[in-house]
Amino acid sequence: MRLRSARIVTPAGTIAGDVSIRDGRIETVGVASADADATELGRRWVVPGLIDLHVHGGGGAQCNTADPDEIARVARFHARHGTTGLLATTVAASPDELAVALGAIRRAIEDGEVAGVLGAHMEGPFLSPRRSGAMDPSTFLEPETDTVERLLAAGGGAVRLMTLAPELPGALELVRTLVDAGVVASIGHSDATYDQTRAAVSAGARAATHVFNGMRPFHHREPGVVGAVLDLPQVSCEIICDGIHVAPAALRLVHRAKGPAGLRLVTDAMEAAGMPDGEYRLGAARVRVADGRATLAAGDSIAGSTLTMDRAMRNAVRFLRITVEDAVALASTNPARLLGLDDRKGAIAPGMDADLTVLDDDLRACGTIVAGAWAHGPPRDVDPGR
Repeated sequence: MRLRSARIVTPAGTIAGDVSIRDGRIETVGVASADADATELGRRWVVPGLIDLHVHGGGGAQCNTADPDEIARVARFHARHGTTGLLATTVAASPDELAVALGAIRRAIEDGEVAGVLGAHMEGPFLSPRRSGAMDPSTFLEPETDTVERLLAAGGGAVRLMTLAPELPGALELVRTLVDAGVVASIGHSDATYDQTRAAVSAGARAATHVFNGMRPFHHREPGVVGAVLDLPQVSCEIICDGIHVAPAALRLVHRAKGPAGLRLVTDAMEAAGMPDGEYRLGAARVRVADGRATLAAGDSIAGSTLTMDRAMRNAVRFLRITVEDAVALASTNPARLLGLDDRKGAIAPGMDADLTVLDDDLRACGTIVAGAWAHGPPRDVDPGR
């Protein structure tokens, strides 16, 4: 397969030319060839595939499920919006329910039909009841070795990231256990102080889950979780760039604090993403969606989002006042680095996995390639001059 575009975003900058693909890998990137069979994309953007490390569902399906096919539906929906890699994310539930969901995610990956599912992100159950957000605090637990080991075993190596509250008794030992298992420890749904958060980072936590949301607010005498994760350079911060969860001015402050390498875009999407307004599920909770805004049906807490990664990129360019190239780092390069996959994903270069997203002038996904095959597209009727 060969793609031709006037705007290919590479580590060296945006170039015009061809990207050739063979056996699921990028073979060459450079000057356009004489190959008449190249897919002509005109001035459409060709960017590294978008990677979403926090997605609960989409297209009417969710990740708290016993059905591997439901995980597949989530992945297929997000592929239509440029996502080539995602972590299927569970919300807090009982250990028995989480073990079942992790088993479904593991089987979906093993089936080999869910291109783009990179593993699981467990959002809980080791979270603070004071910062429960849309989740049921009765399902939250303090870390306990047998429970942690059981959940990791249920995932069979699929668990790649876990959100936890560092102030809980046993949380620092949990962080160390996760690090030893190759799982990214992410700080979230937490009422921790600055010092408690810093202790977790010293123990090996490297990420922060949806900054500002589900966290003790910043205070100038006790900066808390927000102050710590913005201050500590080793923490990679994720943001939900939908204009609902965080105001654009606050997003810009995070971007200035963390710099282009310390920030990641996520969707936090739930099953209503891509669906009409109505009532949907987030785990066992009922969620009401109106005008694209998701809130608990039994209250007014924000309950996930209806965001997609291509829209998150569009919003990032507009809200953060950054270039498309900078937005690519937030949506692809930085997530790949956090998972330790930056030798394979997150850049368009020879030898990298052929995970690519094609975006139109409005940064809407019009083509998605996963492992060298079209998962969405290819784009049609392209005028080479546009």
